[in-house]
Amino acid sequence: MIITVTLNAAIDRTLTVPNFQLGHRHRASASLTSAGGKGINVARALKRLDAPVVATGLAGGRTGDKIIEELAGEGLLNDFVRIGDESRTSTAVVDPTAGTLSEIYEWGPAVRADELEMLMDKIRYLSRVAQYVVFSGSLPRDVEDWFYAEAIRDLNRRGVQCVLDTEGEPLRRGVDAEPFIVSPNQREA
Repeated sequence: MIITVTLNAAIDRTLTVPNFQLGHRHRASASLTSAGGKGINVARALKRLDAPVVATGLAGGRTGDKIIEELAGEGLLNDFVRIGDESRTSTAVVDPTAGTLSEIYEWGPAVRADELEMLMDKIRYLSRVAQYVVFSGSLPRDVEDWFYAEAIRDLNRRGVQCVLDTEGEPLRRGVDAEPFIVSPNQREA
């Protein structure tokens, strides 16, 4: 069993806009909306590889409802902690004419300490049957940069192997906790 953790889950919306120009009005020629966030995308890939996987993380408000409904509709097992603030929406604009991609990411929800503790309790519970726990993506507002590091240290003490895929200070601190695998891209490395 593999558990994926997405603290900053989102609804990802991709718009195809030929000849996109800043400051002009456009009509999208196509759009795609799906539940997203790095950990959710990892869970999807694992499911397609027939690996047993459960996605967890934080989900709030109507956007959080949509994320969970989308995952259930895909048949992706999930067990998210419901939070008080609204999960984020991310928008990508693809211009096939110019071959460009522009991305706009919301910061994500404000997360209370008790909500983070509920998530850690859930991760501990789910990890009892897991070989790996994958921590992926950015941290939402009000979550300290050391969150992944502390979670990894806790799971290491329990004999669970951790994978870390994030960037910036959470990556630097997380590496110090000695995860089993770190997945930086070239810029992050």
